[in-house]
Amino acid sequence: MKCKLPGRRAECEKIGGLLSDIAAGAGGGLVLHGETGIGKSALVRFAIAEAADFTVLRITGHAAESAVPFAALHHLLQQLSGETSRLARTLEEGAHEGLALPAEVLRSLRQAARQRPVLCAVDDAHQVDEPSLRVLSFVARRVGNDRIGMLFTHNDESCDGGPLSGLPSHRLLPLDQQASREVLVATVPLPEVRAALAESAMGNPLALTELAASLTAAQLRGELPVPRTLPPSGRLHRAYRARLARLPAATRSLVLLAAADDPSDVDTLVRAAASRGVDIAALEPAESAGLIRVENTTVVFSPPLLRSAAYHEATVAQRGAAHRCLAEALPPGTLRQVLHRAATATGPDEELAAELARAAAEPVRSFATASRALERAADLTADADTAAIRLVAAARHAWRAGEPSRARLLLHRVVPVDVRAKSKVLAGEIELRVGAAGAARRTLLAAADELADRDRHLALAAFIRAGEALCLSGRYSRYPELARRALALRRPDEPPEVEAMFDHLATLSATFRGAHSLAVDSSRRLLALAPTLDDADALTRTSTAAIFRGDEARALELATRAIRVARADGDASALPQAMEAATLAEFALGRYDNPATGLDGLRLARESGQDNLAGNYLALLAAIAAMTGDRRTCLMRLRAASNRLSGHGIGRAEAFRTWALAALALADGQYADVVARLRGTTTGNGHLIVGVAATPHLVEAAVRCGQRNVAAEALEVYDAWAGSTGSPHWLALSSRCHALLADNAGEAEERYREALARHGTGAFEPARTELLFGEHLRRRRKPKAAREFLQSALTTFERFAARPWAARATVELRAAGEPVRPRRTRPGQALTPHQAQIARLVADGATNREVAVRMAISTRTVDHHLRNIFAKLGVRSRVELAKWMR
Repeated sequence: MKCKLPGRRAECEKIGGLLSDIAAGAGGGLVLHGETGIGKSALVRFAIAEAADFTVLRITGHAAESAVPFAALHHLLQQLSGETSRLARTLEEGAHEGLALPAEVLRSLRQAARQRPVLCAVDDAHQVDEPSLRVLSFVARRVGNDRIGMLFTHNDESCDGGPLSGLPSHRLLPLDQQASREVLVATVPLPEVRAALAESAMGNPLALTELAASLTAAQLRGELPVPRTLPPSGRLHRAYRARLARLPAATRSLVLLAAADDPSDVDTLVRAAASRGVDIAALEPAESAGLIRVENTTVVFSPPLLRSAAYHEATVAQRGAAHRCLAEALPPGTLRQVLHRAATATGPDEELAAELARAAAEPVRSFATASRALERAADLTADADTAAIRLVAAARHAWRAGEPSRARLLLHRVVPVDVRAKSKVLAGEIELRVGAAGAARRTLLAAADELADRDRHLALAAFIRAGEALCLSGRYSRYPELARRALALRRPDEPPEVEAMFDHLATLSATFRGAHSLAVDSSRRLLALAPTLDDADALTRTSTAAIFRGDEARALELATRAIRVARADGDASALPQAMEAATLAEFALGRYDNPATGLDGLRLARESGQDNLAGNYLALLAAIAAMTGDRRTCLMRLRAASNRLSGHGIGRAEAFRTWALAALALADGQYADVVARLRGTTTGNGHLIVGVAATPHLVEAAVRCGQRNVAAEALEVYDAWAGSTGSPHWLALSSRCHALLADNAGEAEERYREALARHGTGAFEPARTELLFGEHLRRRRKPKAAREFLQSALTTFERFAARPWAARATVELRAAGEPVRPRRTRPGQALTPHQAQIARLVADGATNREVAVRMAISTRTVDHHLRNIFAKLGVRSRVELAKWMR
C-alpha cells in the first residue's frame, strides 16, 4: 500500500492494517483526531480509495444536523438496501428505545458484511448528533469477529472524544517541513517560496493550501515576502475566529497582548495586563478552552497558528495599543521593547531604524527575533544601501535561526550592486546546504571575484565555501586551482582566524594533488592555530581538514568544541554541520555501535531545513550500519537518503552509498560485487575520504576474487596517503592489506602481527584483522594459533551485533576444531546496539514517532523493535522498560 499523502505514512499504514483486519474477519474501530485542517478528511478519502472491494458507508457530520437525534445514523442506513432501509424508516417513526436499536444496526451491518466487507467512515464526528454517535461507537466495540470496520475523525478542539472514548485512536501531528514542502510541489514552483510557506503554515495541511492559493504572482516568483498570516476568508481562519469570538472581552484583550508579543512571557503579560487594569485571571477562559497554555514561563498558543489569527482579528488601533502597552511593560532599549515601538511606525524613521539595528547587534537569545528586528529596521530605512545592508544582516540571523527559506527571500530583496555582491556569499552558503552544490559554487566564485579588490576577507570566505562545494561533489581536481586563486589574497601578519583559513586551503590543495609532505606542513600550522579559534564554523572546518589528514582523534576533539560553541550561541545552522564532522570522526575511529551523534545531527539538519546535509547524514549513517552487516538499517537509511537528494552535487552522499552497499556485499562474501562498486571510488573519481577509507575493503575483495593487480594498484595510492599521516589506525590497515597481498606465508604472518600491534582505538577493525589472520593461520594448518584470534574476533562481533561477521568467525572456529555453542546472555546483552538506542530513547520518555524521527526509521519499525525489546528483556510496558534501563 503506497501512501500518496506526504508525511502520513504511519497513518496510512494504520488504515491499511485496519482494512486488512476487516477483510480477514477481525473488524474494529479507529479514531483519527487532531486540530482543524490537520488532514483527517484526506485520510478518510485515502481509506475509501483503498477499500475498493468493500461496501463503503460514508457520512460527514454537519453542525446544522447535530441537534437532530439519529440524523447521521439515518443517512448511513439509507446507503444500504433491503431490511436496513426498513430500519431507517423505523428511525423516522421514532422507535429507537434502549438496546434494541444499536443491536438491530449491528445485525443489519453483519448481514451486509456477508456479501462484502463493510467500512463505515464517519468524518467530523464532533458534529454528528450524539445519539447516532453512541450507536456507532456501540457497533465499533462489537465487531471484533466481523468483516466490519468503523473509521471516525474528530477535532480535538470541538470534542473530547465523548462516546468514542476507549476506541483505538491516533492523534495527527503537524507535518514536518519536508512533507509540508511536498504538499506544495504542484502549486508553488519556487523551492524557497514552498519552504517559506511551510514555515508559515506550521505543519497544518489546510493552512498550506489556503496560503498557497492566496499568493500573488510576485510572491510566487519570490519577489515579495510570502504572507505570514492566514487568509481572512479561509476556512481555517474562520474556525479560529469562531473560537475566539466565544471568549469574554477581557480575555480577548489579554489574548491579543500575548499574540502581539512573540515569544510571550508571563511576567511581561502580567505587567501589561495590570497597566490596562485587567486581572491576569481573565485569561482562564482561554486556557479552559485549550487556546493557550503556560509552559514554564512562556505563553503558548494551541494550535500555534491561532496566535496569528488572534492578532489579525484585532483592528489596527487595537494592535497598536497592544504594542504600546507591551513596550511600556518592557525595559527601555531592549530588543523586544524597540520592536514593539517599531510595530506602530507608519513610515520611514531613521532614528528608530538605527535603534533597532543597534539592539539587534547586541548579544541576543534569539536569532529569529534579531532577524525580524533587522528586517523591520530595513523597512524603516530610506537609504537604499543601508536598508540592503540591514536586509543581509537579517538574512544572516534568519539562517542562524534555522530559517533558510526566509533568509533566501530576504536576500531576494537586496538590490544595490555593492551590497548584492556581499549577499551572494550568504546566498551561496545557504544554497550549499539546502540546494545544489554546483549552483552554490558558481554563486560563491562569482562573489569572490567581485569582492577580491574590495573586501579581501569576505572574498576568502567565499573561496572557502566554494571549495567545500567542490569537496561535497567530489570534484577534487578543481580544488588546487581554486586554492591558488584564494591563496593569492594572502598578506603578511594576517589575524589567526584568517591564517587558519589560508592553511585550510593549502592543506586540502596539497592533499588533493598528492603532495603529502606539503600537506603535512600546512596541516601542522593549521592545527597549531586551532586553540585560538572560537567560531563554530572555523572549528568544524579545521576538524574536516584533520579528517582529510587522517587525524580522527584531533578531528573529534575540534568537532566537539564546535558543537559546544554552536549550542552556546544558539546557532541552528552551524550545530548540525559540527555534529556531522564529529560523526565522520567517530566513524573513522570505528565507533559503529552507537551513532547517537549522527542521529541527533540528522534531526537538527532536518529541523533547520538543511536538506542536503540531511541527505549526507543518512548516507553516512547507512555506511555505519553497513560496517557491521546490518542490512535492514542500512537499506532503510539509503532509501530515505534517496528521497532527500536532488541529484545535484551529491558526490559525498553517493560515495557513502556506494561504500555502504560494498560493505554489505563484503560481509556476505560477494567479492566481485565489492570490486565492481569500489574500484571507481578508490581511483580518484569518487569522494576522497571514502576513496581512501574504502581501499582496505577493495583490497580484501580483490584478493579474494583473484584480481591482485587491482588490489596492488589501489594499495599504492592508499599507502602514499596513509604513510604521510603517521596514523596508527590507517597504517594498521595498510599492514593488513599487505598481508593479504603477501607472496609467502611468513611475510603474511609478519604483516598481520604488525597490523595488530599498530591498531589503536576502536575494536571492530582489529577484530576484522584478527578474523583474517585466524583464517590465514587455519589454512596454514595452525588451528591452535588460529583459535585464539578467531575467538577474540567472535567476541567483538557479538558485542557489535555484527551477525554476518560473527557467523563467519563461528564457521572458522568450528573448522579450526573448536565447537561453538549458542551463548547464554543476560537480557541486556541480548539487545542489538540499534535496539539499545531505541530502548534508551523510550526509557527517557520519547514516543514511537519521536524515536522514528530521531533514528530515521518508520514508526512501524519502532513498533517491531519494541516488541522484540520487551520480549528480550522480559518487560511488559514502557514503565517497566524505564525502570530496567535505570
